[in-house]
Amino acid sequence: MQVSAAAGNGYQGTYSSAVLDKSGMGKDAFLQLLVNQLRNQDPLNPVNDKEFLAQMAQFSTLEQMQNLNQSFEKGLSGIIEAVDIGLYDNFKALLSINNNLIMQQNFQAMNLLGREISVVLETKEGEETVAGTVQRVAFKDGRVQMEIDGRLIYMDEAVQFEIIG
Repeated sequence: MQVSAAAGNGYQGTYSSAVLDKSGMGKDAFLQLLVNQLRNQDPLNPVNDKEFLAQMAQFSTLEQMQNLNQSFEKGLSGIIEAVDIGLYDNFKALLSINNNLIMQQNFQAMNLLGREISVVLETKEGEETVAGTVQRVAFKDGRVQMEIDGRLIYMDEAVQFEIIG
């Protein structure tokens, strides 16, 4: 697409579509347009100083805005990366803590095998006490389970353990 200069603006010639086709004018296109304007100006009616300075100020502003945009993009990508890494590290830490807690509960339950104990459980109705001999210890559904005189108890539901005998 060729665009002719408008009459009376002090410029002669045409500008190629390479400069004008972009939806947003970059600094290279703006500089190319400015150079073409200076190169093709009417010698009898040159660009006045104020217009030239205004165009240079526009060019400088455009360049500063592009640099600022690049800085924002770099900063935002850095923040996103830090958040992603932080979330992943926190997830790994929580998973490790949970695994350690389950292993600890498993060892504690195994040490109670064959012993007579009293366990206080937290239930929806309140606290309930179960007493008897620990007959079996199992790991089920990601939780440590004990069998006390035929009743299955999850260790994470217990609020108190007492060895009776």
